[in-house]
Amino acid sequence: MGRFLVALALSASTALLTPQADARTDTQPAGRWQIEPCPAGQKALWLPRVDTVGTDLSCTTEDARNAAVKEAADSGSPKRLMNVAIAGAQQLSDKSITPDSSCVPGAKAAVGDALGTCVPA
Repeated sequence: MGRFLVALALSASTALLTPQADARTDTQPAGRWQIEPCPAGQKALWLPRVDTVGTDLSCTTEDARNAAVKEAADSGSPKRLMNVAIAGAQQLSDKSITPDSSCVPGAKAAVGDALGTCVPA
């Protein structure tokens, strides 16, 4: 029984450590960012949703986003707090995106201060 477990562990570790092809590059066509500038005084910001899990990307002000984050934090709702964390992570991740970055069609991002939607190239 001990040898069986060692063999099973070796098989599993080999499968986990073997590089896998990126499924997106094999099945998804390349895309390009379609940029929509925000109105003056606003920028593309990820906002935590109120009633459901998730986030939304829209043109808004830092003050409006900060108020939404404070309201979520004050609510004490674990779901809303998770949405705040996700929105913050998305905003941070989007800092590396440029209009020339590769993307998967259908993706959304804050590209600089503008809204970006990935469309087929």
